[in-house]
Amino acid sequence: MSAFRKVFCVAVLAIAVFAARARAAVPHTVMPGETLWSIATANNFTTQTIAAYNGLSEDSQVYVGETIQIPTEAEGATALASAGSSTTSTSSSTGSTISGISHTVQTGESLSSIAAANGISPYTLAADNGLSSDALLTTGQQLTIPTTSGTSTSTSTASSTTSAPPPEEHPSWTSPIYCPSCPNGEAYLSSNAAYNWNAMRQTSLDTYGIDLYPAGPFSAYRSYAQQLYLYNLYLSGQGSLAAVPGSSSHEYGSAVDLADPSMRTVIDEIGATYGWAKTEASDEWWHVNYVGP
Repeated sequence: MSAFRKVFCVAVLAIAVFAARARAAVPHTVMPGETLWSIATANNFTTQTIAAYNGLSEDSQVYVGETIQIPTEAEGATALASAGSSTTSTSSSTGSTISGISHTVQTGESLSSIAAANGISPYTLAADNGLSSDALLTTGQQLTIPTTSGTSTSTSTASSTTSAPPPEEHPSWTSPIYCPSCPNGEAYLSSNAAYNWNAMRQTSLDTYGIDLYPAGPFSAYRSYAQQLYLYNLYLSGQGSLAAVPGSSSHEYGSAVDLADPSMRTVIDEIGATYGWAKTEASDEWWHVNYVGP
C-alpha cells in the first residue's frame, strides 16, 4: 500500500471516529425548574423518548444537578421502540388507565389557568391535547382534562411525591378578605392590601355587580411552607408553575389569583384607584398585585 493510501485511510478512519462521537448522546445537567417535559421539548424530543433512553417513566421527577442523557435521533428511536415492546408486554399487569374529562374553553382562559383549576401541570394538559405549552386557546375550543387511575402501587408512589398541604396561616400583619372557597370563608393579605382590596370589592359590587375574591386557599397570602409545597408540586410535574420560595409576592400578602376573568376586567378599570394592578406574570390573567399606597 502506498504512503498516500495509508494516509488517506487513516484520515477516513479519524473522520469516522469524530463523526460517531459527534452523534453520541450528550449529558444534560438538570437546572432548577426543569422537568423531563421541558428538557425533551428544548431538544426536540418527546418526553417518552427522553424517559425511555434514560430508563425512566414519563412522570418521573428529575432533580437539580441530576444528569439526563440527550440521545441522537437514532438512539432515541431505538430506545422508544424498545420501551414500546416492553410496555406492551407489561401493560396488562400494571392496570393503569388514562381517561379524560371534556372542557370547553371560556373567554379569558389559558392552558395555565385551566391546568391550575384542575390541579395538573400546564405541560401535562398541553401534551395530552397535542399542543405546545405556549399555545393560545380560543373560546369554544374543546380540551381533554386528563385523569389517571391505576394500581395501588402507582397511587402510593404519587402520594409519596408530595406531602399534605401545610396548614393555613395568617400572621398578625395580615387582615382577612372574602374567599368563598377558603376555610371559614376568608383569605388573607397584608393589612394595607386587604383594606384597599375590600374597598375595591365594594365598588365593584356597587358599580358592576361583580364580586372580587381569590380562587382558593393558596390564592392570596401564602406562607413560605405553602409556597415550597406548590413549588415542589411544580417540580414534580403535578402542579402549575410556581415561584421559588422566598421570591413570590404571595408571601408578602400583596398578590391575589382571581377566580374569574370578569374580575380581572373590573380591576383593569378601577384597580389603580385602590393600588391594585397587573404588574407581573403577563401570561397569567388571574394574577394581580397590590402596588400601594
